[in-house]
Amino acid sequence: MSELRYPNESRAYRDARDSLLKDEQELIDKVKAVAEKRRNLPAGGELKEDYVFQWANDGKVGKSVKFSELFADKSTLLLYSFMYGPNWDKPCPSCTSLVDGFDRTWYQVTQDAAFVAIAKAPADRINAWAKQRGWSQIALVSGSNSTYQADYKCQGDSDDMQWPVMHVFRKRDGKIFHFWGTELSSNHVDTVWPYWNLMDFTPEGRPDIPTPPQNFRSEFLEKNYLHKE
Repeated sequence: MSELRYPNESRAYRDARDSLLKDEQELIDKVKAVAEKRRNLPAGGELKEDYVFQWANDGKVGKSVKFSELFADKSTLLLYSFMYGPNWDKPCPSCTSLVDGFDRTWYQVTQDAAFVAIAKAPADRINAWAKQRGWSQIALVSGSNSTYQADYKCQGDSDDMQWPVMHVFRKRDGKIFHFWGTELSSNHVDTVWPYWNLMDFTPEGRPDIPTPPQNFRSEFLEKNYLHKE
């Protein structure tokens, strides 16, 4: 097979690109190795309780749904907790960026696993935000009346001090077990975050900013997280 070359590129560019290609392959191999280790984790703890949430999707806003029902006919559930507390003016811009992407890939993921996003804000406010963002696919629930976020370390000392956490649960022999959760304090789901990863492909790289560019501000987040004394 002939060497890959693009129009008018220099020998220096091709040599540097080939060196970078080796690093990129090593990174891919490492990601695959970590994923294999994750798949081979021993069983986590059994679900503390069959929490009751409220649907936040059009047509069923406020209707109760049990944790176990979120699986539908699947044996695996991805449950992303995004930062939107009961007294927030608007959700976290970064979490919103993530759910923007999750919503568009939801129908693909749900061929094999259930995929739901949860927030602590009331169901009607989550629904209103979903409409504003154009989220039309991903299942949305409110945990406003449950202790799920507190039990599974998705929040701090109060319902308003929310954290972004992806948890994965599995159903086996009629029981539900915790499989895995993001435990890094930052870049917790960086590998599936379209904005930052796409900016990494550019000559300028990802901007040195705390959250992705958005057409809105979250005053609660700015005051209590980004500018906290």
